[in-house]
Amino acid sequence: MAREKQFSEAQVLDEVADLFTSHGYQGTSLTMLLDATGLGKQSLYNCFGDKRALYLKSLDCSTARYQAVHAQMQAAASGRAAVERFFDHVVCKCDSTEAADRSCIVASGLLEAVDDALIVQTLRAKWAASHEMLRAAVERGQKDGSVRNTAPSAALADLLLALMAGLRVNARADFGAARLQRTVDLALAVLDSG
Repeated sequence: MAREKQFSEAQVLDEVADLFTSHGYQGTSLTMLLDATGLGKQSLYNCFGDKRALYLKSLDCSTARYQAVHAQMQAAASGRAAVERFFDHVVCKCDSTEAADRSCIVASGLLEAVDDALIVQTLRAKWAASHEMLRAAVERGQKDGSVRNTAPSAALADLLLALMAGLRVNARADFGAARLQRTVDLALAVLDSG
């Protein structure tokens, strides 16, 4: 008779996603995965597949965490307020003492340049989804008047994604929340230029 699982798949994925976020795909060893989850190799692989499959599931897990932020952006009074809510979340995460909060699994994965077509395709799709979320907020702001910059919304979203990635690096350099917020305020001023 088969034994019943004694662990939560969602909790294991959360732990593994944090590990991959902090150390990258190549920097995360099997030993680290086993230590973080408390599972044996066979249990881990039986439930989630190999390291590659686990990383791909971790990407989904990590990006799903942003659903609440996306909902807050949708509920914002204006497009600019939606962008501000996004960056409030990023600054809050960047100021965390947890290494996984201070990083972005997608940005880190793209920089790591893993030589795996499916991983690269998935990372690019996740990055494109973030771009679209910001682009839509900017376009909304251009329509409601809260974003006066008339540059293409896609170009402004490119700038905002670069800001987000830069904030994650600055957080690793221990800039602190006040300094990160000043950076955001200065960068978001570009939305106000007509």
